[in-house]
Amino acid sequence: MKKYLKFSCCNVMCLITTLSFLKGGPALFIAFASITLLAVFGDLLLGDDSSSPQYKHTWLLNSFLYINLPLLILAMAAYLWQFGDGDPHGFGQWMDQTWGTALMAGKAATQTSHLVGGFLGLGLLFGIAATNVSHELVHRTWSRSAQETGRWLLAFTWDAAFAIEHVYGHHRRVATWDDPASSRRGESFYPFFLRSLWMGNKSAWEIESSFLKKKRLPLWSHHNRLLRGWAISLLMVLASYAMIGWQGVALQVALALYGKAYLELVNYIEHYGLVRLPQTPVHLRHSWNSNSSISSWFLFNLTRHSHHHATGHIPFWKLEPQTSAPRLPYGYMTMLLIALIPPFFKALMKGPLDRWDASQATADEKAFIAGRGGLSAT
Repeated sequence: MKKYLKFSCCNVMCLITTLSFLKGGPALFIAFASITLLAVFGDLLLGDDSSSPQYKHTWLLNSFLYINLPLLILAMAAYLWQFGDGDPHGFGQWMDQTWGTALMAGKAATQTSHLVGGFLGLGLLFGIAATNVSHELVHRTWSRSAQETGRWLLAFTWDAAFAIEHVYGHHRRVATWDDPASSRRGESFYPFFLRSLWMGNKSAWEIESSFLKKKRLPLWSHHNRLLRGWAISLLMVLASYAMIGWQGVALQVALALYGKAYLELVNYIEHYGLVRLPQTPVHLRHSWNSNSSISSWFLFNLTRHSHHHATGHIPFWKLEPQTSAPRLPYGYMTMLLIALIPPFFKALMKGPLDRWDASQATADEKAFIAGRGGLSAT
């Protein structure tokens, strides 16, 4: 059973987050602090999970994915209630009177700094339980339920474009100079974030426009998956407004941008500096890999990224550790934090890039890198 339960980490953290938000006060820091510390030090202490067990009850693994949507809605609602003035819709008093809780006392103890902690935790959860889970689901192009659930999860970060650009754009152009989601050698995270944000949405619109044109369907209609995704995001904003007014609108927009930043941080570290020429096959060596235990369990094996790009259609439990693939120096959360400090990140990645150049890059790829400023340029 352990091999199944390790993938429930994300669900458990969603529940803990909701309860900590309702408790109020310093407890609002629990989500951000626990996820960060557990991911950083857990990866260091536990090392790699290179196991590849067989799973008979795949329905249970799928349930760990789908349950994230209602859990995130609960966490968002709890934080909105805590963030709003007074006792929005009398929820706190009702809970105290009906169930003997102490929600109103906890809310009275909540300070602005505590709300900042909650914001950091919920945005991080958007990256882990929303965007990352949607990444697994939108790849299942044969399943309408997976596609629609993925779009609802992406609505938290206003990222309807991801379901289209990632599947039909990024996987086709990965590690090439034309891919918005592949960070270039020497590129810092912050300009990459802006480039990927703009070009990713632009690419998604072009892909969807072309798709609808081939199907002879109108662009400005419900057939447009981008418009449907943005409509769901708008629905979430309206729900936030209904709960606590314009505060909720501003909060939802800020959380969306913050949560989206986590996706782009992940994109940034997954392909940094690696090169593939257009029209050439995608190999394991075109993505950075990681088998760190906690990161793998929280992210549903997203860390086994090299195998994912080699065979993007297979479910997360079938991804192999691929020990021959280029490897990140640390687990995902550690790498994300280091990426926020560009000089440190570039210095850290110089060694792995040197080794990639020497042992895995083709002659044509080396020539391309040299033409763009030299091997392992930082």
